[in-house]
Amino acid sequence: MLRRRRLSWIAYGLTIALSTIALSLHSSDSYTIEATDTLLRQSRQRYDAGQLNEAKALLSEVQQQSQASGNRLIGAIALSNLALIESDQGNWKTANQAIADSLQSVRSSSDGSKNPLVLAQILNVQGRLQLAQGNAQSALQTWQQSAKLYRQNGNSNGEIQSQLRQAQALQALGLYARAYQEILFPLRDRLQQQPDSDTKVWGLRSVAESIAIVGNRPDAEKVAQTSLTIAERLKNPPAIAASQLTVANLMAARIRETRSMGNLGEQENAEIQRDTQQAIAFYDQVAAIASPNRLRAQLNHLTLLLESDRLPEASQFASSLQPDLLQLAPDRPGIEAQLNLASSLLRLQKATQTADNRITPLLTTALDGAKKLNDPRLLSNALGHLARSQEQNRQFALAQTNTEQALLLAKAVNAPELVYRWAAQLGRLQEQQGDRGGAIQSYSQAVETMRTLRGDLLGLNADAQLVEPETLEPVHRQLVSLLLPKDGSQPSSATLKNARDIIESLQLEEINNYLRSACLQSKVEIDSILTSSKISQQTAVIYPIVLPDRIAIIVSAAGQETKLYTQPVSQATVEATVKALQSSLRNRISLGFKQPSQQLYSWLIQPIEATLQQQKVETLVFVLDGALRSVPMAALSDGQQFLVEKYSLATTPGLKLTNPQPLQAQALSGIAFGLTEARSVNLPNGGSQSFSELPFVKPELEDLQKEIKPSVVEMDQQFTRAQFQQLLQKSQAPIVHLATHGQFSSSRDQTFLLASDGVIDIDQLATALGARDNARTSAIELLVLSACETAIGDDRAPLGLAGIALKSGARSTVASLWKVNDAATSILMQRFYQAVATRRVTKAVALQQAQKAILADPQFRRHPYYWAPFILVGNWL
Repeated sequence: MLRRRRLSWIAYGLTIALSTIALSLHSSDSYTIEATDTLLRQSRQRYDAGQLNEAKALLSEVQQQSQASGNRLIGAIALSNLALIESDQGNWKTANQAIADSLQSVRSSSDGSKNPLVLAQILNVQGRLQLAQGNAQSALQTWQQSAKLYRQNGNSNGEIQSQLRQAQALQALGLYARAYQEILFPLRDRLQQQPDSDTKVWGLRSVAESIAIVGNRPDAEKVAQTSLTIAERLKNPPAIAASQLTVANLMAARIRETRSMGNLGEQENAEIQRDTQQAIAFYDQVAAIASPNRLRAQLNHLTLLLESDRLPEASQFASSLQPDLLQLAPDRPGIEAQLNLASSLLRLQKATQTADNRITPLLTTALDGAKKLNDPRLLSNALGHLARSQEQNRQFALAQTNTEQALLLAKAVNAPELVYRWAAQLGRLQEQQGDRGGAIQSYSQAVETMRTLRGDLLGLNADAQLVEPETLEPVHRQLVSLLLPKDGSQPSSATLKNARDIIESLQLEEINNYLRSACLQSKVEIDSILTSSKISQQTAVIYPIVLPDRIAIIVSAAGQETKLYTQPVSQATVEATVKALQSSLRNRISLGFKQPSQQLYSWLIQPIEATLQQQKVETLVFVLDGALRSVPMAALSDGQQFLVEKYSLATTPGLKLTNPQPLQAQALSGIAFGLTEARSVNLPNGGSQSFSELPFVKPELEDLQKEIKPSVVEMDQQFTRAQFQQLLQKSQAPIVHLATHGQFSSSRDQTFLLASDGVIDIDQLATALGARDNARTSAIELLVLSACETAIGDDRAPLGLAGIALKSGARSTVASLWKVNDAATSILMQRFYQAVATRRVTKAVALQQAQKAILADPQFRRHPYYWAPFILVGNWL
């Protein structure tokens, strides 16, 4: 998958600026204007073709003519375009100097004040350079200036472009919600109120693509469909094709996201099949129109076939594309298309384990073209894909040489997405050749580069992705696998700390990506937590890391050396065991939970049990990984007792994200929302669903009011989305209790809570819980979600629980992993709040006591279905 740098080119002769400048010149200068305009047009053509050195030569000629004629404005335009080329070639110092000289020229020009649109365009270029070098805040301010100039001079297209770029800068800063609420949402509404026009079609399509990137895909699909409808009314074939492509790409993104959840039901699979056919139909319609989007639609069509495992059809379709692609002009778009097809064929070859002789001609042609263009980014991509082909053919030494060259070029042009990709590929090649030290170094570089990419992991469609999501987890895991020995020997404390930090980094990146936010940061060091109090000193932190051929268990406890325990069991076996336990725990009739529960206990707890007893540990905090994230640790059993009967328990996505503070130090008060009535509602993903009544919610909240005083309760008709938002913003209560249907999924648009007047989606929930105005001066200490569930088989669904808690600032969250008996929930919550109200126990112990009370109840003790789903996430004190 290729990601092309799209930096704005100031085509001087194509702007309003030309006529304005011409009016200010003497007639003797008319030849100069015509000549420079022609040169600028030609340089633009060379740039689009990827002929960067030729474009630079033409721009240098323009600059010389401008100096001879004394026209600073023309020189400024040439310099700004030179800055773009220099940045493309990785010459950042030269690029920065060129854009600075350009700005100085236009501001000092006698014509500069008469041509603010030229200044606006140059500022747009400066913003792109700033963002590309990691200075998002400066880029944001620069684009705010350009938007103001466009607005003051009545150029709506330029203003929209600058606003979209501001949203991009906010995204790079991790401010996804702000990008949507302050820029994209108002811009969407403004465009929708305008009369139908080509500008409106383009604007809505661009807004839809930006909304998708900030994470609100359902809204993005609606806006894209509106763009398509208007284009069809205007009967503009190129605009129709462009909007169809965006709609199809958004559908493909939805299909990709749904598939990633795993364990899909019959209805979900049927929806995927329907949506796939509809997306392919759109791609075919785009390809039938002679437009710049034709080739992109065909390549995305091929990607969708591969992702759908329609391999024979994909192979046949690829064969139909190859002859035309081999005949493409050796320019940048043509070479990128050739590499895109080669990448798809490499994927097909790997899936079918059958040599594909179509790959080599494409890669050879693309590599020759990239060398002739002397484009380092293209050359890096071509060499990296050639190495990937050589790796599949087991030519490891040759593949390593080409990957190393690709990596050097990627570093030179400051392309972190390529640095990540080729560093990971190099690590894999070194590992295959037995170079453990080299592989560790390369994988470490990839992981470190990932931290710089942060929230930009996913794009709108396959050809815009910075990093394929399926490569994120394996790289972290493979690095940990190399760091930790398999033979039972103990690595150094530094090595264990490094492995622990890598897993926490993976958790952080996954949560940030899930939330479409890069604002979550490490807060505290783990070892300092374990020595901060007497209670913490009775706590052990357990990292069970699922590796391809084993489980590595890292255990940290106060006053003890961090230790490694290893269980030789394959990842596939672990995942199958977890799946069996998940299924049986949700079936209160079956006792099938016993075998997988005891098996997981023997893998995770039995090896460390003697150490835990020796250190008199009372609380276990798990940093769960992979499939284990969806397992309630309380339900693990040694055959005689459940784990919750021995220890109080908590989970956290990472201790570095947790700053434990005891609830005992807080003045207790609560605010609660509940829904007792049945509801049928429209969901964020466009579907609908019916929810049963919850009659025991009323006594549950009444018990809360008895134990936690004072407590405000809003129930049924009083529990509206607006009331939810308003009361939470004003409340100082450290305890927030939500007794309503809810669902957490790895898909954002299938994550929500239910209010009386509809659903509260993930962004609305995070905003309400995280609201901070003058009324609220402290964080939420305890968030309780007593009737929510996570999708079975969806290993990443618990990321939603953890992410909401972290983004909202809630220090602790108690939630259920599946729908539980209403009466059992009411009793458990009553016992939990009774323990919390004493202020003598931690939240982990309070939950343990409540679960043990249900265990002791003859009505519920037969099956962990009734008490096991309740987990404590975050601060356990």
